[in-house]
Amino acid sequence: MLLWIVLAVFLVGSGSFSYYKLIYQPRQAASNTSVMQTVTARLGDLVLFASGTGTLIATDERELAFTAAGTVTKLSVKAGDQVEAGELLAEVDSPAAQANYTEAQHKYRELTSAVASASAQVAATQAQTDLQRALNYLEYLISSQVLHWEQEAAQAKQDLTRAEDQAKANPTDENAGEQLKKAEAYLAFADGMLSDAWELYTNEYVFEHFVASRGGKRYLSIPTELEIRLARAAIDEARNQLMESKDLYEVLTGGPMPQVASSDALIELQQAKLGLQDAQTVLDGTRIFAPISGTIMAVDSSVGNMVGTSTVIVIADLSQPKLEIYLDASDWDKVAIGSQVEVTFDMLPDRVFTGQVTEMDRELYTSFNSSAIRGTVSLTEPFSEINLPMGASATVEVISGQVKNAVLVPVEALHDIGPGQYTVIVVEDNQPQLRLIDVGLRDELYAEVKSGLNEGEIVVTGLAKVK
Repeated sequence: MLLWIVLAVFLVGSGSFSYYKLIYQPRQAASNTSVMQTVTARLGDLVLFASGTGTLIATDERELAFTAAGTVTKLSVKAGDQVEAGELLAEVDSPAAQANYTEAQHKYRELTSAVASASAQVAATQAQTDLQRALNYLEYLISSQVLHWEQEAAQAKQDLTRAEDQAKANPTDENAGEQLKKAEAYLAFADGMLSDAWELYTNEYVFEHFVASRGGKRYLSIPTELEIRLARAAIDEARNQLMESKDLYEVLTGGPMPQVASSDALIELQQAKLGLQDAQTVLDGTRIFAPISGTIMAVDSSVGNMVGTSTVIVIADLSQPKLEIYLDASDWDKVAIGSQVEVTFDMLPDRVFTGQVTEMDRELYTSFNSSAIRGTVSLTEPFSEINLPMGASATVEVISGQVKNAVLVPVEALHDIGPGQYTVIVVEDNQPQLRLIDVGLRDELYAEVKSGLNEGEIVVTGLAKVK
């Protein structure tokens, strides 16, 4: 690192000498009509900014309306009033909304009455009886042993599936591997026992239960496959009916509504509940309450007027004035959250307000085939001091960088010698000397010199011809 510094100093020194001997002196000798243009490095302020336009907006603005048509019976505010959140602002008389709510309430109460709960309980009890009867009949058709081992085999298949999933999820878990082996072994055992039960059914059970007589002759009347399938279907139907009856009874006695309604009765109850909620929302909408604390900006009705569902009252939170701003897309790198802003309203051209960028869209705003940066500025001054209407337009300058009391030189004095490196020609004892400098902020006219040059030193900006 030290070697590079020494080399840089050597190059600067030798460069100054070379420039003087090889360029400056020959030019002076060739033409006595050209003289150096110089300027004195001075102290000053430098500000970089992006210009744009803005519109005065509220922190929060709401348009309020009734949800049912009717006649305005109460209107307790006017434009300019200050209100608190939750305050009743207006009311409308809507017979249709009241009638709809009354009907929805009656229907829901009927479906959730004590009589409905008792009926659901009776239905659940009957469904339980029907399921047991269906199971008994299937047991008679295929024998208790076959039914038992069918159930065992079905359960064993479910257990095996769970064990397989656990083993796949935890391939190094020895316990999961053991459980898988046990599940496989028991399923094989249950299948074997089921096979033995069917063999016993064929060889013994049918002769004990399905021998019939006709005309003095005895014969086997074995259940058909259709009879057995119908018996199994009856069990499934009875199970579904029992589940639906239990779900309905639980809901009617305070339980939660299932995510998926499984019966017509539950669907009807669910629809009735939603209908009541909707009717309540509409009825509640016959009154307008302030959703926020703020200022009434506009009132578009009066007592006795017929109104629909369009905006009646506009309320805004004026605690913190804001600007919606638009900047040229080329200034994207000059704007960031937290950037300081200077604002001049068209209606107050002699006053400068201040603020800060608090929001900035992450994509460009496009309108009429042109793109712009859109953001929000929170102003420092309160609304009472600004005293302008919403929508007032302004000119904004977003400050992207600034320095105060810095050494400044014109950009014409800079010589670019590489990425981020600059030199200037300093006049010392009437002789030009090349010098490395560290440059900070710069605009179209001036550059900040952070090191390498002091206030009052003279730098060359170019050559000028004189007559």
